[in-house]
Amino acid sequence: MNKYIFLTGLIFFIVILPASVFGQEDPGIPFPYLGQIETRGSKEIASSNWSIGGETLDRDLTIFDNWKEYVPPLGAGKMRLQAGWAKCEKQKGVYDFVWLDEIIDFLVAHDIEPWLQTSYGNPIYEGGGDIHLNAGFPSSEEALKAWDNWVLALSERYRDKVRIWEVWNEPEKNKVEDYTDLFIRTAGIIRSKIPSARIYALSMAKIKDTNYLDRFLALLDQNDKLSLVDEVTVHGYTYRPEATYPHYQKLYNVIAQYSDRISLHQGELGCPSTNIPYYALRNYDWTEVSQSKWLLRKLLGDLGHDIPSLYFTIADIIYTHDGTRPLDENTRNSKGLLEANFKREIVKKKQAYHAYQHITAIFDHTLERIPHYAYTTDSDSSLAIFGYRKKHFDQHIITIWQDGSIPNNSMDLIPMDFQFDHANMEDPVYVELRTGNVHTIPSSHWKKNGSSYSFTDIPVYDSPVLIADRSLIRLKNGK
Repeated sequence: MNKYIFLTGLIFFIVILPASVFGQEDPGIPFPYLGQIETRGSKEIASSNWSIGGETLDRDLTIFDNWKEYVPPLGAGKMRLQAGWAKCEKQKGVYDFVWLDEIIDFLVAHDIEPWLQTSYGNPIYEGGGDIHLNAGFPSSEEALKAWDNWVLALSERYRDKVRIWEVWNEPEKNKVEDYTDLFIRTAGIIRSKIPSARIYALSMAKIKDTNYLDRFLALLDQNDKLSLVDEVTVHGYTYRPEATYPHYQKLYNVIAQYSDRISLHQGELGCPSTNIPYYALRNYDWTEVSQSKWLLRKLLGDLGHDIPSLYFTIADIIYTHDGTRPLDENTRNSKGLLEANFKREIVKKKQAYHAYQHITAIFDHTLERIPHYAYTTDSDSSLAIFGYRKKHFDQHIITIWQDGSIPNNSMDLIPMDFQFDHANMEDPVYVELRTGNVHTIPSSHWKKNGSSYSFTDIPVYDSPVLIADRSLIRLKNGK
């Protein structure tokens, strides 16, 4: 039973919540309401850990014009795109980049860095592969020559606008030798035209198997081509978002055998907002609440492990595959921050859209993680706790959530006591990141002894909350 039920007879706070909170299913924080997080657009954030997915535009499974207006207010620093060989070259030797120009120019104009992936095949060539995941690489001599020409044309066209390039998506159903050959030829062309390009490799789906990565790096090493890789991108969908980190660590260990320069990047992960029968994280009763919890836990978990992070994806994807499959709930991948109907029109912003904005508003390049943030607690729950400081000023933010189970719809709060040995907060506030609500922590619930801070009855559940110095949280209306 929620301990706060008993507290209401002893302590009474007058809390006035904005109407928007109720639409986001506020868990009912028993501290005085202070205000709402002021969100920031991409032009207001110089640098951060956060990217957003804009995938499948190459197959028209989402429509850019329908959701582009929602991107700048998110505060994401990068957007991942698939360049779409088959959409660019519908007639042999003739390229149409107008559709891609529109997207890249829009992102650049709003200070969002394009992240461009070279995928997939092109069926106008025999042996050219197909346009969907797992359709195979171009393999014939003619198709490979056409691939090279397309990559060359891409590199020349976007050399002044695109710095980040990723070679293929989730290649593991193909032989590692074939992927390595494709990577070397593709990355080599890109580097020849854009020496400063940052090149991402693998885009791995299967993070539990380190053999593919190991063999790929070994083949590059044998061919003196390790310098072509800057980052290895990884996916790895898990129902409990924190389950990825032991596998990420094993991948780190493999990379370290070959290079102290190549880093790991979370390149695609998202959570449905409905129970979907297909696609990753299927057959679970996801809702907008549990989706937003999953998003916050995964992104802040990545930040706590110093891993750059992307959320997949901006809008629900409506798959048609061969064009004959009926449009129903089986065709919708509901991982989007925006709900889309079967016409691919945007219906609304989901709760996860706002949760993403709350992260980008607070966690930017001006904060740095404090390794091994020391704390004690009276709780025996499995917790994720990370500490951050404001660079040059040293005020702290602490992230806390229960991480032992899959995110659910419960709003049950568990009051917990904490002691942080080396904190720094003049005026600590409590932030519920999912709703964006900020609350005063009453003086009866915290005390300071030098650099040691004690907090009592702090509400915690399976979605991240913050204890933060008030100066680090900008509120709406200038509060």
